[in-house]
Amino acid sequence: MIVKFVKYSLCALLAACLLAIAYIFYLQNTSDGPIEPMQGGPFLTGEVIETPVDDWSFAAGSTVEFELEGFSTSRMAGYIMHEGEAYMTCDLGYIWNRLDFGAQKLILRTLYTFKHWHTDALEDGRVRIRHEGKIYKTNFVKVEDPELNQQLRKILEAQAKEYFLPMELPPEPTSEPNDIWFFKMEPRT
Repeated sequence: MIVKFVKYSLCALLAACLLAIAYIFYLQNTSDGPIEPMQGGPFLTGEVIETPVDDWSFAAGSTVEFELEGFSTSRMAGYIMHEGEAYMTCDLGYIWNRLDFGAQKLILRTLYTFKHWHTDALEDGRVRIRHEGKIYKTNFVKVEDPELNQQLRKILEAQAKEYFLPMELPPEPTSEPNDIWFFKMEPRT
């Protein structure tokens, strides 16, 4: 009797887990934008601004939603400004792998395992950014210049130090994952 109960309980638990996973995938694909901290579907609402953006400073330092048009997926991230240019960041362990989040670090490592938007952006860099109900078109172009990449890393480290005060930011991680990618946000009509 107890064996049957345990067997049926495990089957019911497994079915509930599978249904929950299926529901999450359904929500991701049908949502109007990202479902934090996971990716979401394409933007369904928002005023599309056709004028190319030359100055992205209006939303720097805040989190924005962005949609990779070629993949109809969206997520949330922040970008940084350097010499009047905007750069979207994709932390692949450079910052978060240096911090002691306890149990959150396991969640971040799991998210990192499934993170692929940065490689998708290499394939098709057409992006729509939504901020305060307005959608702006841009292109992501990966920064390949080592000197610029180093300058952008320093800017991001300074922001991270400010954000995580009073905690001191440890040195760069030497073990994987320990990378970060930057994408220049270039105007698109």
